[in-house]
Amino acid sequence: MIYRIGICDDEQLTCSELENYINEIFECKDDKAEIYVWNSGEALKKDISNGVKIDILFLDIELLDSNGIELGKYIRNYMKNMSMNIVYISSMTEYAMELFKIHPYDFVVKPFDKNEIENLIDEMCGYYKQDNKHFKYCVYGKTNMVMMRDIKYFESRGRHIIINLVDNQSIQYVGQLKNEIKKLPLNFVEIGKSYIIN
Repeated sequence: MIYRIGICDDEQLTCSELENYINEIFECKDDKAEIYVWNSGEALKKDISNGVKIDILFLDIELLDSNGIELGKYIRNYMKNMSMNIVYISSMTEYAMELFKIHPYDFVVKPFDKNEIENLIDEMCGYYKQDNKHFKYCVYGKTNMVMMRDIKYFESRGRHIIINLVDNQSIQYVGQLKNEIKKLPLNFVEIGKSYIIN
């Protein structure tokens, strides 16, 4: 499985250190990581608004151009994305109560060490694998996931399946609906030959 891991911190050294840790951790795994790095909150906000999907996000609280807490609220409340695991990183510890409503996965105090990051990644990857609330699909041989609750309906167009999501974005891959219905829980209903509705 490929995990999309984001790092957003305005300190280049922190980004490089964390990126190196993640690469080293995944060298010993069967799974792979695609790492995305942003040095500003606005760049992160722009990319996720344009459809960049992230499974795990390491997010600094105090960014030069924005606030990590406000970015978290944007992800949860505006983007309606509850599936992204947000791990806040900061040298400050007084933000705990403000973070509570954003439902972050964890909070890591800088400076952090590789063992701490490795334990966090192992936990999150383990939960992803155990969580049957995700629908898995393949694009160019790579396995990806989307939360079941984020799916409005599946649509068949020729040899392609289009997953239409609640945020009005869509995912396209090669497949047949008759095979996909077998992977879905009972709240998904096949309507004719071309649609599966959640």
